[in-house]
Amino acid sequence: MTEQDAVRAYHQLSKHQPQRFAPGPGQLEWATQPAAFRRYAGARLIELWHRPLQESPDYDAVFAAPLGAPAPLDRASLSQLLYDSLALSAWKEAGGSRWALRVNPSSGNLHPTEAYLLLPAGSLQDEALLAHYTADAHALEVRGELPAPLAAQLSQELPAGGCLLALTSIAWREAWKYGERAYRYCQHDLGHALAGLAIAASALGWQVRLLRGVAEARLDGVFGLDRAGFAEAEHVDCLLWVGPAQASEFALQDSLLHGLAALELSGAPNRLSPQQRDWPELARVQALCRAPALPAQPWLAEAGRVQADNPGLALRPILHRRRSAQAMDGKSGIHAELLFAWLQRLMPANSPVPFALTGEAAQVDLLLFVHRVQGLDPGLYWLARVDGQAQHGLREDFLWQRVHAELPLYRLLAGDARGLAEFLSCGQDIASDGCVALAMLSRFDTALEAGAWRYPRLYWECGQIGQLLYLEAEAAGLSATGIGCYFDDSVHELLGLADSRWQSLYHFTLGRAVWDERLSSLPAYSELRLPPTGAVIGEQA
Repeated sequence: MTEQDAVRAYHQLSKHQPQRFAPGPGQLEWATQPAAFRRYAGARLIELWHRPLQESPDYDAVFAAPLGAPAPLDRASLSQLLYDSLALSAWKEAGGSRWALRVNPSSGNLHPTEAYLLLPAGSLQDEALLAHYTADAHALEVRGELPAPLAAQLSQELPAGGCLLALTSIAWREAWKYGERAYRYCQHDLGHALAGLAIAASALGWQVRLLRGVAEARLDGVFGLDRAGFAEAEHVDCLLWVGPAQASEFALQDSLLHGLAALELSGAPNRLSPQQRDWPELARVQALCRAPALPAQPWLAEAGRVQADNPGLALRPILHRRRSAQAMDGKSGIHAELLFAWLQRLMPANSPVPFALTGEAAQVDLLLFVHRVQGLDPGLYWLARVDGQAQHGLREDFLWQRVHAELPLYRLLAGDARGLAEFLSCGQDIASDGCVALAMLSRFDTALEAGAWRYPRLYWECGQIGQLLYLEAEAAGLSATGIGCYFDDSVHELLGLADSRWQSLYHFTLGRAVWDERLSSLPAYSELRLPPTGAVIGEQA
């Protein structure tokens, strides 16, 4: 069996069907619920700062290209980057229970994604550091200080003014609730986090790009995740450059990687659960899908299209207000022009932030279930965001009527699609009660031709799309939510697919949320932690 065939086998195993769900726990074992935050006991803590959200750039401009001159890499800019992408956004309370919400959304609010930084000397302090970001304290836990020769090599190999950032996944956090399907959700969440980082970095004049030249299996050692003491496995999913825009990818030398892998580390990782249930397919697919070292590639992307749909709207309040809706009102609608603006934002050429981040061609089109959109008939539509072309390999009775002069948006079938959207999304009312719902269809076979490592990156693209939809809904005074539970093959049957060339990987819905009045909301952090008087983003401190 080839690696691609093994990935297809996992994908089939983890599908939901109307008659059965993918292998999962059946019921939640609350005694083993994972802790919400990874912490390293004994590690030195560096507090980061908060800033009032009103100190914010324009919302519309941030997706087209990094804004203005790049901020120097310092405590103020790093604080802002992480605060606007991976930090807490609020605490919720109900019935004696209390839980955190974050700027980056997560399946089931379980948050498998963690972040680690390699910071050159002089950026945060005199020493070069390996640090873990902990969202509950909005702080960095110092795992290691690089000795002077290794620090000098890191500074020499990195372009000036930037750092390396790794995103990892702890699969058990999702597997506790979702069983074998958890790998999918980890990769969705990673896509949301990638988009969040790219947007926050763009507001600082920075670029975020995927470093492809180091085999992913090697990165666990570089960031200390292969050491003893981890009760729950944690693996690096991607390594990113964060800093001023670069024309092309740069290489990291073996001697640097070896030195980092041998670095003396401090801090003991906390145990997240007293015990865990083994889901063997998760470890198998994770190992299969780690990318090898890949050739370097150009990084510069052309500037995207600056939409003027939200004039005067500030970015950062939207980032921090974003919430996942739990229910929609089933009656509110939107104008077609608003939907068209949302879809324009999702076109890869219009929004290099975040879609240029991986350097890989788009592979995801959208199937839309239009419910309540004034100026657009209810029914099924297709957004051909990959190549703009009608997909005539689908059902023969689809209309393929183009409905917009600029957007490659096609009407497939007219009629009330609310019941269909609800059924396909595991019978969830939220898919029919919004203004519009959608399924993200990937060019599955085409992507896997490059290798099994392309499988998780399809979910990253879906998560990036989802993050932009969350923000677009919030900017319009509406809400959205991702739907990870859907009947995979029923979607494919609707489209007339008898093979795996297209696969549905994520569902989404947008509309007017109905909020639970029993929940109370508290600030993300107990106090606003301001920089010293007079400090500005980009100023050394």
